[in-house]
Amino acid sequence: MGPGQRVIAELSVLEKALSKNDFAAEKGPLEAIVRSLRTMNLKSLEDLDLNTRGRLITTLLRVQRQSKPPQPEAGAEAAAPEAGASTEAAPAEAPAAEGAAPAEGAAPAEGGAPAEAAPAKPAVDPAKEKFDGWVDVMSLVGRVWRAAGDADRSQAAFALSGREPTPEPSAPARDERAERPPRGDRPERGERRDRGERGERPPRGERPERGAAGERRERPPRGERPERGERPARGERPERAPMPELTGDWKEQATQLEGMGRTRDAARMHERNNSFAEATRLFEAGGDLKSALRTALSGQDNDAARRLVGTLPAEQIGPTLEKAGAYELLMEHYVAKADFENVARLYERARQFDQAALAYERANKLTLARKAYERARDLASANRIRGLEVKALVERGDRLGAATLLVAVGQRREAVEVLSPLPPPKAFHFMQRLTLEDEAKELAQRELARAEQEQKPAGRARWLELLGDITAAAETWTQAGRKDKALPLYEKLGGEHLPRAAQIAEELQQRDKAIALYTQLNDSAGLERAKALPEAPATPPADSKADAADDAESAASPAENASSAGEQESQ
Repeated sequence: MGPGQRVIAELSVLEKALSKNDFAAEKGPLEAIVRSLRTMNLKSLEDLDLNTRGRLITTLLRVQRQSKPPQPEAGAEAAAPEAGASTEAAPAEAPAAEGAAPAEGAAPAEGGAPAEAAPAKPAVDPAKEKFDGWVDVMSLVGRVWRAAGDADRSQAAFALSGREPTPEPSAPARDERAERPPRGDRPERGERRDRGERGERPPRGERPERGAAGERRERPPRGERPERGERPARGERPERAPMPELTGDWKEQATQLEGMGRTRDAARMHERNNSFAEATRLFEAGGDLKSALRTALSGQDNDAARRLVGTLPAEQIGPTLEKAGAYELLMEHYVAKADFENVARLYERARQFDQAALAYERANKLTLARKAYERARDLASANRIRGLEVKALVERGDRLGAATLLVAVGQRREAVEVLSPLPPPKAFHFMQRLTLEDEAKELAQRELARAEQEQKPAGRARWLELLGDITAAAETWTQAGRKDKALPLYEKLGGEHLPRAAQIAEELQQRDKAIALYTQLNDSAGLERAKALPEAPATPPADSKADAADDAESAASPAENASSAGEQESQ
């Protein structure tokens, strides 16, 4: 877990203690936050990430706004212990005066004298304890602000606590560490095992030599090390000038910081007090252009903001303006770049869909433009853009996408016209996919009549198959001499057509298929004939290549396999 994450975790603990107004419970997380921040070596709050900085400022300001408890009077503080001591001492002395026996189990003192009474416990004044806890918390808040690099808030918190700020120790002081308990108070350890007496160790020269297995290998002689040159004497570090104390109100303090050359610290002080014009000037003088742009936008100084936008790198302008919520300047930036797609998105965010549609149209994002016109309820413009979409899809070769757009708005006749130039089998399949069943059936019947007129049995069989007349298609394929096409159809029909399928498989010498079909029919004679067939597969008919070309016509191209043009928005 990094220091920033530890700070956030301790802030959660601090907020729970803050909700109970428990000053004692607030000290622990505050000290932990100081330790985590010191390891980060922050120069200012701006060095923290946005989430940690926001939570830290919010929680510390809530802690600092806690009501100051009333300070107890000096007389009451002195009187409280005396009163407590008298009341505590009375019961303790009573048994001794009466000569009562010591408590059971108590060890008598030397000479048999009774044990002395326990010392009286001084009473604690709740008011003083609460006041001291508040002072400690305010002092810790000052240390947190100082560790975070905010000197102004740190001085205010120390002034509120009434304590002088002390420098942070480089290591925890001895008195702050947990003292080890006296040796007599530690729990006794268990007895050690008896290891037995050790014999005296012989001198080094008289020790026995190692065996062959334990012999050390001889090290090669080391080369002489080169002598080191003398290090140059380090000059004395110049002492850092102490931070002068700032006086007066925040304006005078900001003027003093500016005079010392700490323009960014002065700018932050102006920003905290909503003096955005001065903050912009000082940030710009200090070279912090992003902060200058932020304060210019906060102060609604668009002229200064436009000037500062031009100083930023091109890739930072858009994110910086969007983060600051300067949508007017962001719009000007996108228009100047002719980035009309982002212009349209800004209009959509403002729910100005008619302007967004115009910008999308100018960016040639036709689908997005059509949807924006539809949201603006400008149906005439939406239809106009749809026509442009259909034209672009047809030119790109995606007639299925174009027909999908037309069917979505009920323009079935126009969709059929778009699909008509395709090969008839492909157009038929696309019409079925678009649920144009009547139009697909009409096309198939028209093509079937033309095949009969032109006396093309293969074409007639294909269209009969597409229309679902499997029996007629199988017979037509058989009459056309294409038993290889008829076999799967007879097999698909099943029942009384299976013997015909087995016979065709045997005629085509498809041994495995014939064996399977005769086995299914329990025809032992046919099974014997099938087993006698050669194992080599039969060669396909000579005109199968032409049929393959015909089948390829009915296959969809990759661009036309899209389910809808809206899913292909890649313009």
